[in-house]
Amino acid sequence: MDKLKASIQQFEVENFKYTNNAIRYLPIGPDTPQSQGLDWLLVYKNIYQNLFGLACKHRNRDELYTRVLEDIKSKRNTKDLHDLIKTVYIKNITKSKISPYENLVYESPRALARTKTMVDVFNTMLSGFEAVDIDFDGSNFLEEIINLSTREQCVEYYSETSNASYLPFLANKLKQDFTFLSAHPDYLNENFEAVIEVYAFLYLVQLSLHLHLPNARFSEPSSQEVYFILEGEKASKERYLAYSKGFKRILDKKHGIALDVFPHLGYLELISSSPLWLLNQVSHDSSHINDINHLNKLICDKFDITFTGEKPTFQEAINDGLSYHKQLFLMTSKTSTRIGANEKIRDAFADNFAKNFRVNKGRAGGWYFQLNTKTVLILTNLIIGSKEKLLIDEVVEGFNQRGIYFDLKSKQALLAIYENIGNVIKLSDSGDAVYVTNTI
Repeated sequence: MDKLKASIQQFEVENFKYTNNAIRYLPIGPDTPQSQGLDWLLVYKNIYQNLFGLACKHRNRDELYTRVLEDIKSKRNTKDLHDLIKTVYIKNITKSKISPYENLVYESPRALARTKTMVDVFNTMLSGFEAVDIDFDGSNFLEEIINLSTREQCVEYYSETSNASYLPFLANKLKQDFTFLSAHPDYLNENFEAVIEVYAFLYLVQLSLHLHLPNARFSEPSSQEVYFILEGEKASKERYLAYSKGFKRILDKKHGIALDVFPHLGYLELISSSPLWLLNQVSHDSSHINDINHLNKLICDKFDITFTGEKPTFQEAINDGLSYHKQLFLMTSKTSTRIGANEKIRDAFADNFAKNFRVNKGRAGGWYFQLNTKTVLILTNLIIGSKEKLLIDEVVEGFNQRGIYFDLKSKQALLAIYENIGNVIKLSDSGDAVYVTNTI
């Protein structure tokens, strides 16, 4: 039985207690920001497994390094270094990592649903990523020995995921960026968590926008305009794009489109496990459209919502269903907590995922999305990648492709950052040809 027919059967059961389920693509639940229970260490471990193409069989660091020392002691060319390595590096293990391969070792408590969702989001985004053998030399020959031995404690890993990435354009950029980072192990090690933080944030922003726009939700997702200012910039309401098409558009407490992502995904989960844009690529006969209309009618009947009639096309029926489903979260009752669910999703999004990408400018317009200089430089290096240099306009386009947009003043501020750092090449006094170079 397909998912739609199963949903219809559920709603046909008298006194069926409906619970919204948006867990497949949304790593946030209707709880307070402090109660989300997202285990980032487990998320990092799974991403590293994709990146390295490796998994580690050991449960914790102590077990791992016990085996590493045994391995070092057993080899003729390293056995004389065993005691030195044990004393200097392993005897008193601290929180700081000795080897990057430690990231493959993490014994987590029982993972909560939101953690599993975040893991799956990155697994699908990295689907098809070709892992490479990364050379972590360390800062000296002892660390090189430790890294080699730690690497030998791992086995090959292949990710298996049944879900499709909801945002292929962002997934492609993530894979492109990790391919570049794989060739720069030290830079990867230093900035891994920052890269994951920005991509998790951009995923939620672009997912919310894609589902919100009726003219976009049925097409394969593409980068939508979301405007950022840069660290230290002055803001004002007169800067329309930065003010209206940034934080306010996504995370405004009353009208932000992030308020809709939970009911949208919950309704679509009743129809199919696949992203809506993929579902729209197949033909839908009248029987299937009738089933969607029937489900919409059942939802309206159950929750006392006015049903406006059956719709003749797949897209019209889906749009109606999304509208009906949103209305569930506007209702109050003694037994339902739905009315506060969207606000909790929005708050967790703002406080947990956007906290390092926002700034409050007070009377100058309140909250804005903002990139700090460190993030700007990391993304700039990823955008330029293996190329020697890019024109400033090409760098800006690289930000756009990842879902980050700047108005004219922010573009000028971006150039000023590069000039202050010294990674700008001007080929003419007029400034017509301004190149930005990598800082790695």
